[in-house]
Amino acid sequence: MRQKLRTKDYILIGIFSILIYIVNAIVGIALTPVMAFAMPLISGVCLFFSATVYLVMAMKIGKRGTLLLMAVVTGLIYTIMGVPLMLAFFILAGLIGEAVLFKGGGGQYRRISRQALAYAAYGALFGLGAYVTIYVYGSDYLEAMYDPEMRERMAYFAYSPVWIIGSSAFSFILTLLGSLLAAKLLRKHFMKSGLIK
Repeated sequence: MRQKLRTKDYILIGIFSILIYIVNAIVGIALTPVMAFAMPLISGVCLFFSATVYLVMAMKIGKRGTLLLMAVVTGLIYTIMGVPLMLAFFILAGLIGEAVLFKGGGGQYRRISRQALAYAAYGALFGLGAYVTIYVYGSDYLEAMYDPEMRERMAYFAYSPVWIIGSSAFSFILTLLGSLLAAKLLRKHFMKSGLIK
């Protein structure tokens, strides 16, 4: 059964999307000291922790477009922060995630396994987000935030085919693992208590 998103769904998506961004930001900040050698892996770790928030949102709403709208909200946050090109990037990531959920009669939106796979597909592209700004703006864009050595290191990761593929694969795997762990939490706490049907 396919239902259209309603006003309350849009509000929930907005709230949960901001929560997901906050979780990702906190984890990202906590990992800043290791960025010099772990930059390609940071997105995956962030998504591992935000997977629980995503699955709670996805299962609570259970409708087409939830993942895409979450991606749009994320892109708008980056646009407000001065990186508008990320809006198109996150829309693409959201469309990839929605494509994983497309096939089915509507029940797939309330299946944890499908939502976990969709978030992991979104995560695979999300893992390349840090590189996109370098491709478009160049490493000089990071001048105000990082020292020359760090900018050089980030550029090395961004233009290395091995690290590009590795970042995407690592983000996919860690997002999926985070979703599987989140699924256990949801079944044990949220579904049994009736918070999610």
